[in-house]
Order: sequence, then structure tokens, then C-alpha cells
Amino acid sequence: MAVRQQKKVVKMKRKNHYLTGILLLLFSAYVAILFFQSLTREHLSITEVTEKQIADDNTVRGIILREEELVTNKQSGYVNYYVGESSKVGVKSTIYSIDGSGQIAGQLLAAGQKDIRLSKEDTANIRNVIAAYRDAYDLSHYNEAYNFKYNIDNTLLELTNATMMENLTQILDESKSQDSFKLVKAKASGIISYTSDGMESLSLNDITAESFSNTNDKLEQLRQTEEMKEGDPVYRLVTSENWSIIVPLSKNQFSKIQQQDTVCITLKKIDARLNAAVTAFTIDNGYYAKMDLDRYMIQYLNNRYIDIEIELNDADGLKIPVSSILKKNFYVIPDSYVSTDARGNEGVVVCSYDASGTPQYHLEETRICYPSQEEKAGECYIDAGQFEAGTVISESNGSGKELTLSAVTELEGVYNCNKGYCEFRQIEKIYENSEYCIVSKNTKNGLSAYDHIVLNPDMIGEDEIIY
Repeated sequence: MAVRQQKKVVKMKRKNHYLTGILLLLFSAYVAILFFQSLTREHLSITEVTEKQIADDNTVRGIILREEELVTNKQSGYVNYYVGESSKVGVKSTIYSIDGSGQIAGQLLAAGQKDIRLSKEDTANIRNVIAAYRDAYDLSHYNEAYNFKYNIDNTLLELTNATMMENLTQILDESKSQDSFKLVKAKASGIISYTSDGMESLSLNDITAESFSNTNDKLEQLRQTEEMKEGDPVYRLVTSENWSIIVPLSKNQFSKIQQQDTVCITLKKIDARLNAAVTAFTIDNGYYAKMDLDRYMIQYLNNRYIDIEIELNDADGLKIPVSSILKKNFYVIPDSYVSTDARGNEGVVVCSYDASGTPQYHLEETRICYPSQEEKAGECYIDAGQFEAGTVISESNGSGKELTLSAVTELEGVYNCNKGYCEFRQIEKIYENSEYCIVSKNTKNGLSAYDHIVLNPDMIGEDEIIY
């Protein structure tokens, strides 16, 4: 008979699931807190140093002054012109003819309008006028549309000049009456314009704050197909290519320009950059500048007002954000106390004393900062946080001279993090605005292009590792 073996049952202890749940909840809460902090707190930001040229451009609208005059008609009659817009003329050059009866003037006009064919040069001239207007078009200066209209009118009228001159002799020979017909010549050399704004006699003494209240060109076309009266303006003659621009300034602009003899400006309409002689002055507590030029007057022949950019600051160097700049204390020492070890590391020889009072010397590495100013040549700076005040250092040439560290100065710099930790690098500002500044790229032990620097240095300390 088989004997049934009795199995032994071991009762296992039940795990405490409540404790596990509590631990999971606490861990989840910790992760959530870390996630929330990562979203709300400011993060360390790093940027790359770039090499830039930066300038403060101040756009202003000025008034043009020229040597010019309106030439008036000496008798009533019908006028035909023989010189094109913006043409240079000499003394006794024939500018126009005046015909009291209108008979010869009508024949000349009819002859000039027959069989007009555009040459390649004529077509190019018309296209150039259109292209110049298109390139300079600005919705805020709608008055330029009127200038464009006058320029096109003058360009088209010029096409008849050559034909009229070719037929003038023949028409005069065939005409029975020439008593009322006269050819009018220029009394001075200069540049011809057939527009007027009524401000040809404007001078520096006439400039007031009111002169800049309405700065839109208001031109009148002088060329007429109808009969002109005696005393009517018939053309405008500009007798010099030297011209001036008067601009209003802020007090800050005035203080900067006042110290300069020349200033670099850009003529906005034609995008030309040049240097102009400048004179700053005041009128009735207002600040102004007069800029004298000897080029590009013809391009603004039919403008009284002009937009220019004045370059008051110009700097070439390394561009860094203002937020990355911090200040640090340094001891001022003669550069003769700087030593270099066998590996090329710079430092100073620190003097200390043992228990018996015997002096002990050892080289302690430190970052050396050098000034750029010539008046401080022969000096340098060492980290004031690395040495206690009263520390004695020895001259590197073995002369036995010693110096006690005491004089402290504050230097501006940034945290360089190329090596994965923060290193202070001195900067020398060339230019600064509210967002960026340009620093010298020639500072010894300073910054270089493509270095990486900390944007918010208040969040980290020197020598700390960047995670």
C-alpha cells in the first residue's frame, strides 16, 4: 500500500504595496518640481563672438543751398529751347529763342515734331530717368512723383531740340518778318534747369526752425508752350557745382559733430557715401550743421530737400552683447614682475617665509591682463581674488626688488567658455550702444573671433564648469 507524502506549504510574506506607492509619488513629485524649475528659471546662455563693423547712422532731412538764379524773359512772346535739362552751357551759348508774333516759333515747333525717331541713346536716356525714379521711390515722399513727371517732360522735349536747330536757318530765311524773333544767349556759364521752387535766393542767413516745418519739394515747370510774358522766369542757371546741405540736429548729435571738421554721410536717393566738410552752429536755441560738398550736385538739381545719413560713430572690432560684460578687481603691478615657467605659463613669483624666517619663493600661475593705453605702458594686472592684500612678489629678473600688492583697479571683461569652464577675458570698448558693443580685437590675452562667451555671467562664477 502506497504511503501519501504530505507536502509542506510555506506561506510567503505579502509585500507592502503602500510603501512602494508612496515612494513612486514622491519621486514623481520631485521630477515634476525639477521640470517646473527648468521651465521657469533662467538658463545659462552662450553666444559666439563675431567680427563686425558697426556704425550709428542718423537719418535727417536737410535743405540744399546752391549758387543759382532765375533768368527772366526780356520780352513777351513764344519760347523755343535749344538746350536740354541738366546741360552744361558756356557764356554766349544759345539757350532759347523768343518770337513775339509766334509765327516762327510755331514753324519751329512743327518742324521739331515731324518724324522724331528715338535713337538707342534717346531710349537709354528715357529708361535711365524711369529707373532712377523707381530705385528711389518712397511712399513717404510722394512729391518725387512730380519731379519724375518734370524729368520725363524735359527728356521728351529735348528730343525736338536737335530737329529745331537744324531747321532754324531755313525757317528764318523763308520768313518775311524776323523783327520780333530773337536768339537769347547765356550771360554766364553753368548748368541749366527748367524747374523752379521759388527758393533760388535762399541763403544761410534765411534758415530758421520754420524752414524745416514742410520739407516737400514744390516745383514749377518753366517750359511753356503758351505765350510767355515779359519778366516771366524762363530757365534756372546753377553757376557752381559746389553746394551745401543744412540739417537740424539733436543736442547729442550737435555735441558730436561740433568736435569734427569732416563727417561721413550717405546721400540716400543715389546711395552715395562721401566725406563732407561740416560746420556746426545754433539758431534761436536750435542746433544745426552745414555740410559742404563738391560732387553729386547735378543728381539733386531739381531737389530742394534731401535725405542723408550721418555717420557719427564708426567702429571695427569684435561684437559682443552688453549683457555679457562684467567687472572684476585686479592688482596693478609693473610688468617687470611677470614671470614665465618652462611651459610658457605666466605668473608672479610669490615670496613667503618658513618657520625660521627664511624667505621662500615660488611661481604662482595667474592670468595677466595688459592695458592698451600708451600712458599706462609698463603696467599690467593680476587677479585680486587670487592673492591676499599684502602679498609680497619678487621681480622676475632676479634683481631682488619686491612689491607688496595693494593698488586695486576694476577691469571690464567677459567669461570665455571655450574650454568648458569660465575664464575671465579683459575687453577694451571701442563703441557701445544699448544692446551691443564693439571691443578691440588686439587686446593681449583678450577675445578673438569665434570665441564663446557667457551671456548672463551673474548666473555662474569664474572657473565653474559649463554643464
